[in-house]
Amino acid sequence: MYFTEEDRGHMAAMVHNWPHDDVHVVVVTDGSRILGLGDLGANGMGIPIGKLSLYCAAGGIAPHRVMPVVLDVGTDNEELLNHPFYLGVQKPRITGDKYFHLVDEFMRAVRFRWPNVLVQFEDFSSDKAQVSLSIIALTQNRFLVSILVYRLT
Repeated sequence: MYFTEEDRGHMAAMVHNWPHDDVHVVVVTDGSRILGLGDLGANGMGIPIGKLSLYCAAGGIAPHRVMPVVLDVGTDNEELLNHPFYLGVQKPRITGDKYFHLVDEFMRAVRFRWPNVLVQFEDFSSDKAQVSLSIIALTQNRFLVSILVYRLT
């Protein structure tokens, strides 16, 4: 699933479009730091799919109990911004409060639909990952992100 800034206010309804009622693992990226390749924006969807494949193959999680997510918040990759076939949001990345409010709304929507889901943040730039974890832990009154994976630059 893809979530964008334009989806603000609708994310709780959007997660109900996912066809499975018992999701156990969500892997989410914003595409900002993919495998050392940098900012791939929405083209980073392969990362959540790949990580979830490992949960299924090695962890025994049934494939219908996982959900890959990209928070498409734009990209600062000039090549993608100017590419006519780039499918992501063709605007510079949102930052600051706009960015963190989007992450917060996404987490609230996911946790409301699937209260016990494990959410793994993957390949977020380190500045976003650390702040996102702190905000989620503080605003949602518990440690909601079960695993936060980030690579420090």
